[in-house]
Amino acid sequence: MQQRSDRLKKKPKKSLSIWNITKKFGFERQSKDKAQKIPKAHSLNLKQAKTLMMIFLVALFVYFGYVLLLANSAVHNNHALKHQITVLNTKLEKASQGTTSYNPIVGQYLAGFLTTYYTFNTSENDTRTQELQKYFASNLHVSNSVRMTDQTFKSGKLQGIFLIDGVKTAQYDIVVNSDNKDVNMTVNVPYSQKNAQLTVVGFPYVANPIDSLGHVDKARLQQNQKQLNDEDIKARVTTFTNRFIKKYVSSSTKDMSMMMKDPVGLDGTVTLENVDNVNVSGSTEKPVVTADITVNVKDTNIKQVQTVRLELEKQASTYFVIKLVQA
Repeated sequence: MQQRSDRLKKKPKKSLSIWNITKKFGFERQSKDKAQKIPKAHSLNLKQAKTLMMIFLVALFVYFGYVLLLANSAVHNNHALKHQITVLNTKLEKASQGTTSYNPIVGQYLAGFLTTYYTFNTSENDTRTQELQKYFASNLHVSNSVRMTDQTFKSGKLQGIFLIDGVKTAQYDIVVNSDNKDVNMTVNVPYSQKNAQLTVVGFPYVANPIDSLGHVDKARLQQNQKQLNDEDIKARVTTFTNRFIKKYVSSSTKDMSMMMKDPVGLDGTVTLENVDNVNVSGSTEKPVVTADITVNVKDTNIKQVQTVRLELEKQASTYFVIKLVQA
């Protein structure tokens, strides 16, 4: 009995811990689950796709803007080319209307015009005016305000047909009888021709004889000038214009070199009666003047109205004539 009790004493007692109970009944201790990280590859790909899409849209916008710019530029260039073609066609048509060489139609027409224009009878003035309107352009009218004496056109000789500012101009040496005295004059007649139709587009004006020796200059361009509204400048330009025209009709070509780029003077072949309808346009530095002048042929009672245009350039306190055009 004592031995048995000794064995019982020697046998260790088993602990009833939670671990032993769990192991005994087959339960395992569960480890704490950790949160699984989701790969970021998908979110990165989506962001890149958005970036690429934005770049594509911006590039597409820039491309269409560039295409639109090219289209507008092409339209603008087409309009400019059409305008240039129209201008060139107009100039070509104007230059090709008829010929600058003599032909019987031009000779007969201008002979009839000069005969009517330089033949004046105070008792038949209205008839003369009606006949002249058949020759003149529709917007060019004969003035009856100029007092004239009876005169007769005796003869005329065509010296040449040439272009002044793109307008065909015939130059004639004519003989007019006034007060029983024959007077020789050189006159220019601006006219236009289309096929067999002719029209006088400016009053005949006294001119210097044609000098065929010289260099061919650049084509002259018409200028559209805005009206000059500065009254002080207009007054100065008008004063200069009156002084210039007086000198022009009375001085030689050599004397006019101080006032003109291409000097010309009538050297007293006519006397100035009056200057009317002075119109100043252009700019302060480069004004343009148009005026009607009435001249009297020297030693006669022959008077006629001429239109002049002066293109000026300001120099110090005065002006310099860049170009003189008569019509």
